[in-house]
Amino acid sequence: MKFYLISPPFKQEGFSAENFDFITDTLDVEYFQFRPKYKKFSQRIKFIKDHYENIKLICKKKKIKLIVNNDFEIAKKFKFNGIHLGRNDRTCQEAKVEFGQNFIVGVSCNNSYSSYNSALKQNADYVAFGSVFKSLTKKKEAINPENLIINKKKIKLPFTLIGGINHDNILSLSNLKPNNIAVLGSIWDYEKGPKSSAILFRKIMRDVL
Repeated sequence: MKFYLISPPFKQEGFSAENFDFITDTLDVEYFQFRPKYKKFSQRIKFIKDHYENIKLICKKKKIKLIVNNDFEIAKKFKFNGIHLGRNDRTCQEAKVEFGQNFIVGVSCNNSYSSYNSALKQNADYVAFGSVFKSLTKKKEAINPENLIINKKKIKLPFTLIGGINHDNILSLSNLKPNNIAVLGSIWDYEKGPKSSAILFRKIMRDVL
């Protein structure tokens, strides 16, 4: 299992290039997603602009795929490797037409096989399932991991598990064999700081690697 690291939704002191560099040295991070949640477009742009150059260099050096969350307009203004789309956002097919077939497109499927099947048919590069645990950032009912469709259906696309994943529950997901585990609050909001969180995740993950 690799990590899919997501930015905090708003400006946060712990979200810095220095901490990002440390975290991505400590953990095996395959994706990093900018996910600003300001209502105003100008604020979302500023959030990304404040961090983009330093984080882009780190991602390029470490071969981490740089993703933006669901915003086509922002994707046009900065150079990303891909975009992540929610179930109510524009389609994977639209993103492939807009940005090219080599542009990475990830799709949130919650726990829907029909959403997954649609993503598969539209040549999505990966899908995400969740929220697998109660999450402050994803305002949806948690899905019992035992009830995830990946237990019942054959999933051909690489998949990420997301929602409420922390140090206490991450190992319970190892039997599902996800390609990536998405983390957000458990990194940036950790009481001892993002670096300490990453160190603890690395210690825990040694049991499954």
